Amino acid sequence: MSSRVQFDFRNRRYFFSAGIWLLVCLIGTAELIAAAPEVRVVTSAEEIYVGDSIDYQVEVQNVESPPRPDLSGFEELFDVAAKGDSSRNQSSITIINGKVSQQNILSHVFLYRLTPRIAGELTIPPAKVSIEGKTYSSEEVPLKVIAAEEQDLVLMEMKVNPSQVYPTQPFTVTLRMLVQPVPNNPSLDPLTPLVQRPPHLQVNWVDPPAGLTASDKQLWLQPMLSDDGVGFTLNDLSTRTDSFFGGSRAAVFNLMKGRESRKNFEGKDVDYFVYELSRTLTAEKSGEYALGPAFVNGTFVAGVERREYRGRRLVASSPAIKLEVREVPSPRPPTYCGGIGEYRVTASASPMKLRVGDPLTLTLKFDRGNQAGSLDLISAPGLAEIPELAENFDLIDKSPTGRVEGTSKLFTYALRPKRLSSGVPPLSISTFNPQSEQFETIATQPIPLEITEADRLSVGDIKGSLTTSSPAAIKSRAEGIFQNITNLSAVRNQRVSLLSYVVASGAVWGGAGVAIGLTALLRRRNSDERFVRRQQARSNAQRRLSEARSLTGKGDAKVALRTLRAALIGLIADLKNRVADGLTSADVREILAGSSVTEEDRAAVIRLLESIESAEYGGAQSVQIEEAMGETSRLIGRLASGLERA
Repeated sequence: MSSRVQFDFRNRRYFFSAGIWLLVCLIGTAELIAAAPEVRVVTSAEEIYVGDSIDYQVEVQNVESPPRPDLSGFEELFDVAAKGDSSRNQSSITIINGKVSQQNILSHVFLYRLTPRIAGELTIPPAKVSIEGKTYSSEEVPLKVIAAEEQDLVLMEMKVNPSQVYPTQPFTVTLRMLVQPVPNNPSLDPLTPLVQRPPHLQVNWVDPPAGLTASDKQLWLQPMLSDDGVGFTLNDLSTRTDSFFGGSRAAVFNLMKGRESRKNFEGKDVDYFVYELSRTLTAEKSGEYALGPAFVNGTFVAGVERREYRGRRLVASSPAIKLEVREVPSPRPPTYCGGIGEYRVTASASPMKLRVGDPLTLTLKFDRGNQAGSLDLISAPGLAEIPELAENFDLIDKSPTGRVEGTSKLFTYALRPKRLSSGVPPLSISTFNPQSEQFETIATQPIPLEITEADRLSVGDIKGSLTTSSPAAIKSRAEGIFQNITNLSAVRNQRVSLLSYVVASGAVWGGAGVAIGLTALLRRRNSDERFVRRQQARSNAQRRLSEARSLTGKGDAKVALRTLRAALIGLIADLKNRVADGLTSADVREILAGSSVTEEDRAAVIRLLESIESAEYGGAQSVQIEEAMGETSRLIGRLASGLERA
């Protein structure tokens, strides 16, 4: 009896303990489920001078892998630069005296650099994150931006020469800072007393804007690096012992150019110290570009009191200046290919021996010269406008999609010879010379081909044999049709069946109609440029992806990134029957907006294209090439599926 009671009591203790454990788990789960997503932001400063930048941190909590925040609306007040992101997820389990506690912290941080475009009492808009169809927003953040004051201690001016160019033409932009000399020592560089805290320059063309190119930034700036720490800091450039850029100590640049006399506010002549930052850039695409504004802020020597320098904190600015990159004038020759500057074009064909009507592949290759525009400007020349070619060849593919290989761009055409000829004639293609502002003609070498007549079947080629009659065959004789016939099986009904002939004739004509229809359909599809482009879209994109991998192995990261961009742009253009040349990220966003591609994939495509374009003008090290290739490989299949459904 007692043993049974003991057994029941132990079982109760067991179930009680199990219940406690279950309750702890349920409480922990309930707490985890109840934690809703939250978006928090932190700024590095609440008050700055115009031209300064602040760090802006967006933290998304209680979400394991949140999407990138939406900062739409920021562009009106700020220049926004992404500075990376990181996961800060943490999980811990603590057991004290049998008591179990579990803590899960889900946090992901996104970093940005915000540069105000205007001065005043600004409000940083809320950062928004969309999670499972619901939008979560952060709080607004106030920011005071102090404007430049009117003063004559530090003057700034900027100019561009020339102010109007064509693509491929270089121009020079120069920023000048004029600083008054130290009152008690007019020969002393006024920046020398500021060596502990040099004034800071913020210039937006140190990294050329999209559409403009320049020489390597490090090669340009390194000769100006100050040896004694006297000078200006510039943007966010820094130095360290093992690398020129990217460190904790701000780089200081010596920009001294001499002296210049100017009148101050009181009308007196002042022998200002002059500092210059000058750079030569080249336009690649037409359009209007804003260079600047530029800002300098810091503490400058404003006077001397009791043998000590008196500092004055100020900010000076130079307004933005406009650069116009002109469009190629119209009217343009029918064979104009979009090329601006120096190009060399060559042609090749395969096969070299063929018959009239056989397919022929013609490849045009454009090589850039030293003074040539971007390869993106080159489009497929209109070969149908060349009479010598159109007279002897049918041009099947009139607007092929070009592909970039290093410093060359290739276009592949499909042709069929219509008659006997000596081969492909010289192909004259027009380009534009920005120096003379005239169109010029470049021509390929002729390509000799061995073209023969197509095989034809003559009457003499038709051969056959007469079959002998079987013993039971019925022959017409003068004595009568049944004369000497002893085998009655040879006697059949000799009446003509009209129905049988109609059915047989209908079957023959029906089969012929089906064959003609299928042949016409195949010919129509093979000559349908849109159908052919869609059929080849995936394979072309995969081929470019393979080229990018090969270029990466050779250490050519920038060209590899261009090839990845061409893979995505070409895929979208081929599937939507658009011209790939000149398509921008904004164009791609518009194309994908009306497609079956998911919002997540659309955002991923735009993000990848923008990062590649940024790397194109700011250095390939800003993009992880392996990650970019993996993302491109993933997006090719998803984009193709979404666009093919459309």
